[in-house]
Amino acid sequence: MESGFTILRKRSVAYIRSLFQRFRLVTVNKQIMVFLLFLLIAVAFWLSQTFKDHTTVNLEYELKIVNVPKNLIFTSDVPQTITTAVSGRGFTILQYVFNNQHKVLNVDYNDLPKMGGALSIDNYVWKKALTKELPKGVTFQTVNPSTVDLYYSMGEHKQIPIEFQGKIRTSEEYMLCGIELHPKYVDIYAPSAIYDTIKVVYTEPFIEDEVKDTLNFQLALSRIKGVKMVPDTVSVKACVDLFTAKTVKVPIYCENIPHNKILRTFPLMVDVTFKVSATMFNSITADDFVIVVDYNTIKAQDRKCKLIIRESPKGISNVKVTPEVVDYVIEQED
Repeated sequence: MESGFTILRKRSVAYIRSLFQRFRLVTVNKQIMVFLLFLLIAVAFWLSQTFKDHTTVNLEYELKIVNVPKNLIFTSDVPQTITTAVSGRGFTILQYVFNNQHKVLNVDYNDLPKMGGALSIDNYVWKKALTKELPKGVTFQTVNPSTVDLYYSMGEHKQIPIEFQGKIRTSEEYMLCGIELHPKYVDIYAPSAIYDTIKVVYTEPFIEDEVKDTLNFQLALSRIKGVKMVPDTVSVKACVDLFTAKTVKVPIYCENIPHNKILRTFPLMVDVTFKVSATMFNSITADDFVIVVDYNTIKAQDRKCKLIIRESPKGISNVKVTPEVVDYVIEQED
């Protein structure tokens, strides 16, 4: 009469062989069937022994900071997850993992060391939080990151201007007419220690060459450690247009002349040549320029005086005055 083990072995071999035949795999002999059966038994035995022994595994937790004051705003990024190495009996850890598919680690704000708008989650804090979370018999070994430094503001904020940081170079016959930012200001939240030191916020660097048309793009704002910006991006419009040269005749004015003297220049008007975009060509006139001679800059031995561009409109480039110096006479009034 066959033993129970022999019957089990025959049935197992027959079942494995039927699987191979069902999926039309290569035909194997009886010895291979027996080998596979005992391999499965060995693996099962090894796993059972492993789970009985102490082992170390890595577990990932979603990080949450609880009991935070309502008016507190973190101005630096809080890690979304942390990874901790824990040790204990394999069966205990396995049961804990299966019963806690989504693991959350709550760190109490009141347990965190604070100093000057900054706080730190260190090894002591990790240990206290994880001891409450882990089952009996499982202990934590290490945490990654081991230390987390955070900055915060107690609700103080102010608006700061944004400045474009970069270079936009146009192709020949084109010119950059201007750069528009939207929004022009950003709200910042920062620890009190650095709050008043921030006067301007810059965009991330941007460089573009051979531009022939207006550009529209988004830029992130350059990060400042411990500062939260709302919003943290800005829309940029770089206006590019065809340019052309234009010349206007502008009268020469004199300034800082003593009340008993008269300064006359020869000529009385000069040519001002500049580059202007096609769309602005007709809107720029001689009235937009002020060309002067400053009496205080004239020396007695000078035979000519230099002209100064006191005012010129925005949106033009390569401004040139012809001539740059002029003859003059100073007359004494009676």
